[in-house]
Amino acid sequence: MREKTQTLTLAFAVICLLATAACADGPTTTGTITKVTVYRGQALVSRAVKVDLPQGTSELIITDLPARIVPESLYAQTSGNLKILSVRYRERAVKEDTRQEVKELDEKIEILKNQIRHAERNHKHGGNLWAKYEGLWKLAIDGSKVDLNRGVLQADQIQSLAQYLEGKWNELHEKSLEIEDHIAQLKKELELLNRKRRELDTGRSRTEREVVLFVRKDDKKKVSIKLNYLVNNANWQQQYNLRANPKKSTVLIEYNAVVNQTSGEDWNGVALSLSTAEPSMVAAPPVLEPMLVGLSRADRAQQIEQQTRFTDADRIRQFQRSRKANIKIGFGANYDLNTLAIDNQIFMCNASGNQVQQFQEQFAEIVRNEGISVTYDLHGKLALPSRSDQQLVTIASFPVKAEFTLVATPLLTDYVYLQGELFNESGPILLPGPASMFRNGEFVGKSQLSQVTIGEKFTAGFGIDSQVQVAHELEKKKTRVQGGNRIDTYHYRIALNNYKDADVKLRLLDRLPYSDSDSIKIELERTEPELSKDSEYLRALRKKGILRWDLNLKPNTVDESATVVKYTYTMEYDKNMTIQPRRKSQ
Repeated sequence: MREKTQTLTLAFAVICLLATAACADGPTTTGTITKVTVYRGQALVSRAVKVDLPQGTSELIITDLPARIVPESLYAQTSGNLKILSVRYRERAVKEDTRQEVKELDEKIEILKNQIRHAERNHKHGGNLWAKYEGLWKLAIDGSKVDLNRGVLQADQIQSLAQYLEGKWNELHEKSLEIEDHIAQLKKELELLNRKRRELDTGRSRTEREVVLFVRKDDKKKVSIKLNYLVNNANWQQQYNLRANPKKSTVLIEYNAVVNQTSGEDWNGVALSLSTAEPSMVAAPPVLEPMLVGLSRADRAQQIEQQTRFTDADRIRQFQRSRKANIKIGFGANYDLNTLAIDNQIFMCNASGNQVQQFQEQFAEIVRNEGISVTYDLHGKLALPSRSDQQLVTIASFPVKAEFTLVATPLLTDYVYLQGELFNESGPILLPGPASMFRNGEFVGKSQLSQVTIGEKFTAGFGIDSQVQVAHELEKKKTRVQGGNRIDTYHYRIALNNYKDADVKLRLLDRLPYSDSDSIKIELERTEPELSKDSEYLRALRKKGILRWDLNLKPNTVDESATVVKYTYTMEYDKNMTIQPRRKSQ
């Protein structure tokens, strides 16, 4: 009977072991993050996993996934002898952070806490020690007040005791100050380490995130798996340094990106790409629903609100971003996408032709600047820890040809600026962004770079040139009445002083009023020298009253020898009327 019981117990134990083995997790690995593509707000992370799995079906667990992971974006890729049967995401609670840098930081924090505790105990010990000397100090004070002829202690003994105690007091006082300063320094160091520790915890929690792969392997070879997933809290913004060298007619463009990520995982030694594309896990297009319309009485307030919403640049930009955000959601946002489209079409139905044209022009400009999709693959391997601080990386650095000229607009400013016309012949597409401008190695100011495609020309300003000065004045104005009209004649003079020892190319800009109404007649009577012959200027700006001269200022031409530009124009209009500025919307 006993043998039968032992046999049953052994059989039950074997069954339990088999059941435990069957339920046990497969091999565990973290893999290696090899490539990251950072989008606007998200990043696509790729992990390479190389592992030796048994032949047949098995489970593989990939651990240490970040806190900001988008679980539904997980997918695995493999080739050859391995087939992915399923991909499952799971979370489980953990007791402590297992990252090596966190462990090292925690050890330093613990050491500092011990040092502070020991220093505080030493400080307290000094106080206790002085308490022991207080009785002797009282003895010395009391002894000095009694008749020494009848006392036990002599005067020289009391004096020696007092000097000894005073020395001890000073010694303990100095030691106390040293300990207090040491404690204050240790606490500062502890606060710094605690702040770093909090930064490491940004975006993390006491939760282990894992993906469980159920796979089938047909042979005994080692397998390679590529795990991909999206994370939130990752972003980048472009910025530039433009370094002008006027003597060599070149500008060095440094195209940089400020990258920050708090996804909860560190990217060390990865191939990094920056993209303006929209990451989407949705394959099916949205469905266009029918739009049913009816009639209602015109509501003026509603029309004004609608006009504002579809002609204001910020509202249009918000409309476009809302569309793009909903497109990423897919069919779940089908109603919202159709609602946005209906609002847009209703505006088209009720708006005037000018309003529609204004909306389309602004929309096209926003799509041009924000809708372009580019990806930059950065050189080398980079490290981007999960921290709140930002990191500057270089996208590209390349020289471009430039044609420099000075620009004077005395109606707007007394300063003369250096401007370069640059040609992006072979560089990457440049997205709109802030730029720091340098001339001959010196910082001259901030600017804003517009979008520049490959093969496109663009202009950039490189600061004030104080060696060229401009003065603008109305020499005289004459008014006469002819019939029922008033005729005003204006005579202007512009003087340009060149304090340089070399010739200077300068573009001078001024303007006449202009009108698209027959009620005002404006004519340029004469100009010395002649206006610019530039075809683009004549086509686009001359008819709108802009005056442009392309001048060459001789060296050291100032005061009496300064270059002088003169022009005269007339305005004829009803003598009972006055001239008023008219805005574009009027």
